Formats: sequence, structure tokens, C-alpha cells
Amino acid sequence: MSSQWRGRNERGSRGAIRLIVWLALHAGRNVCRGLLVPVCAYFFVTAPLTRKASAGFLNRALGRKATWRDTFTHLLVFSTTLLDRVYLMHHRQRELAIQISNEAVLEGALAAGRGCLLLGSHLGSFELLGVVGSREKKLAVNVVMHIDDDGARLGKLITDAHSAPPYNVIPLGRPGSMLRAKECLERGEIVGILADRRYANEKTHSLPFLGSPAKFSLGPMRLAKLTGAPVIAVFGIFRGGRAYEIIFESLAERVYDGGAIFDAMFQPTAPANTLSPECCLGAYVACLERQARSNPFNWFNFYDFWSA
Repeated sequence: MSSQWRGRNERGSRGAIRLIVWLALHAGRNVCRGLLVPVCAYFFVTAPLTRKASAGFLNRALGRKATWRDTFTHLLVFSTTLLDRVYLMHHRQRELAIQISNEAVLEGALAAGRGCLLLGSHLGSFELLGVVGSREKKLAVNVVMHIDDDGARLGKLITDAHSAPPYNVIPLGRPGSMLRAKECLERGEIVGILADRRYANEKTHSLPFLGSPAKFSLGPMRLAKLTGAPVIAVFGIFRGGRAYEIIFESLAERVYDGGAIFDAMFQPTAPANTLSPECCLGAYVACLERQARSNPFNWFNFYDFWSA
């Protein structure tokens, strides 16, 4: 896990967050989106490390030097998805316009009876997947997550006894976490995990991402290899207004330990539907880069992602 990310203190008081949650539920989304503008202006001025990280990423993703307007837009999109988490967690997801693309990819994977490993990221709203999958589609969704990071703490602040997550949470880094995930997949359920950050002393693999090498964890690929579950990349992209799009992209029907190595163009030497852990990770990073270039303001890793 990036030392820069772990070393950041949580910004914003709990009282202020609870006030925004109350306003979101009682004053409405339009009012709260208007309030996000001065909030983002405050953070734009007072959070230089976040501002620098945003500009560094946008320079790569946009292919040009990011302006202050780009960075402000980046913060505004991020804050909008946080606001919409309130509606998602309080059973008001139908106030958002959610489109699902390539849903047949997920349906086909689940039809095989081996469960499905969904690799998400901090690109867009991963919360969207868990809520829509559990409540709207009535699927058994399990999310492997680090319960001590800012995202998890924020989740506790915006929920109450009547708005608990509709999916099962598997705490990351605890004894038996991966065994629980394996058992869920063996029952034919969905297991989702954010695969763009590395944690503790996980084994990593360095891959080119937006022009420079970055380290990615091999942990999710080892889980896929252990269970034989199909692997799918998923992105919950904010499209503006009330619109979101959930996008599924198939990565591998099965991950095996054949030792195959992918080339610079991410073309695996194994059959297209059966990949080694390294090849599957390469396919995931290729999807992540493609979505990052297409939707740069949905990138929510506000630290130097390429830092050694």
C-alpha cells in the first residue's frame, strides 16, 4: 500500500460530514451539488498534495498539461460520487440514472457455476456495483475491502441501522479473509475486490500504466487461480448529472499457473480465455488504462500512483 496514501489524515470533521448527509437526505441532491462547489474550492486551496496528485495524473491521462479548471473538475466529480453514496446506501439508488453495459458478460460467467471474481478500482464508484447487484439484481455480492481506510470510515458515517450495506463485507488482511472469499466463489457467488492498490507485503508485478511503470498486486489473481473462478473487470463511471454507467469487461474464464508472460502489448501467450496470473493482471491494467484515458475525472487515487 502506498505510504503516501496510508500516511494521509482524514480530511473534514465528522460533524460536517453528518450535516451533509442530513442535507442530502432532506434538502435534495440538487441543493447539495450546489454546496459541493464551495466545499471543493476549500479543498482545492488547502490540500496542495491532493491538487498536485490530481494534476500529475491528469497530465498523463489527458495527454496535455492539466489546468486548474481540470483539477477543480476532478475534485468536483469525486465529491459528487461521495454525495451519491448517501443515496445508494439509504435505498434511494433509483434517484440516479444507472445504465449497465455488457451485462451478458457477468451473466455468462455466473452461468458456469464457479462464481465470479469482479476486479474493481478507484476509478468511478465501486459502491454502485454492490448496491445495484444486491438490491436491483438480487445477486449474492461479497466485497473484499480494507475496513481501516478513509473510504470505509466514511461509509460508516453515511450509514445507520436502517442503511447497512446490502452486500457482505469481507475484511481484508485478517486471518481467513481469502478462505471466506474462496468459499463464496465456490457457492457460485460474486466476490468484488479493488485491484488497483497494493496492501502490506503483497506480491506485486510492475506494469506500464499511462506511460510509466506502476506496481499492482497479484493477490486477486492468486485468488482466481486458487478457485478457478472467471475474472471480470468492472467500472462504475459517473457520466454527469444523475447518470452512471456500470461497465463489465471479461478478463479470463480461468486463471492458471502456467508461467506465461505477457508482452508489452498485453497479448498473452496462453489461450484467450485461460490466462496466467501475470497475463490476467496485464489484461486488467490494460482495461484500467483505457477507462482512465476515456474517463480521467473518475480517477480517485489522489496520491502519486507511480511512486516507488
